[in-house]
Amino acid sequence: MNIDKVFIVGAGLMGSGIAQVCAQSGIEVILNDVNQEALNKGLKNIEWSVGKFIEKGKLSENKETILARIKTATDLSQAGDADLAVEAVFEKLEIKQEIFKKLDERCGPDALLASNTSAIPITELAAVTERPDRVLGLHFFNPVPMMQAVEVIKGVSTSEEIMLAGLDFVRRLGKEPIRVENDVPGFLLNRINLISYVEA
Repeated sequence: MNIDKVFIVGAGLMGSGIAQVCAQSGIEVILNDVNQEALNKGLKNIEWSVGKFIEKGKLSENKETILARIKTATDLSQAGDADLAVEAVFEKLEIKQEIFKKLDERCGPDALLASNTSAIPITELAAVTERPDRVLGLHFFNPVPMMQAVEVIKGVSTSEEIMLAGLDFVRRLGKEPIRVENDVPGFLLNRINLISYVEA
């Protein structure tokens, strides 16, 4: 399935970074946050980062073309047109679940719902939706534009079709997908890092 329009909840470092790499890859983005001030801060970060990539010769398109692919919204009313909705807010289960409930109500029936969580099981987020088979984890690493690895995490009910769509989406962004089958806190790379830290 094609993912050509992405709705991102959260315009902080992670959300704005995901918006940037999507826009750089030709994907239309709607970046959402609670107020315009937060959105303006996220857009400023994106503009600066895109400018640096162009300066270094890593992007051939001009800045204006890339930035024009990013629209903003202070509510979820525009989520209905998205092929994929990505939640990228801070790590609190109740808040993420509330966002997933609302996205489930507002997104089209074929849309994928994803979380950028680094610790909360995807299954716990999928459980509050009517489409648990279409929910997955897309765990980007900070700084998103620089880091190549993205964990694609399968919840208990995530279908194979949706996992493959997630893997293809990450590749389209020019990144390296890491398939994670075990939906456990910390997922794969975070657990490896934690084990290394403990052993050290």
